[in-house]
Amino acid sequence: MNQGTGACGINCLVCGLMRQGKCSPCGAGTEEQAQAKLAAQLGLMGSVCPILQCAVQKKVDYCSASCEAYPCRHFMSGPYPLSSAYLEMQVRRRGQTKGAPPPARPPGQGDKSRLH
Repeated sequence: MNQGTGACGINCLVCGLMRQGKCSPCGAGTEEQAQAKLAAQLGLMGSVCPILQCAVQKKVDYCSASCEAYPCRHFMSGPYPLSSAYLEMQVRRRGQTKGAPPPARPPGQGDKSRLH
């Protein structure tokens, strides 16, 4: 349905880690891609994303669209998405020092996504 969007609703296609080739999309919980991602997570990290695992087990494509229990304990108690654990993973995979500002953007490439 929405290639690149994880069961949690995060669009992996706009994530810098994927664009840098350091991560792959999770896919919907009903896609084979999700099962492959769980296997990769287990092999690399020794654990899996509880949200993706739940979506696969319940055969739910996207939690917020298809699961009656949303938002469930997996979202409310973390660690993903967009929790401190997610942000620390971003720092780790990007090779940044925790709390350090992101690298400066080249001139003319400012953040055009800000809403004022």
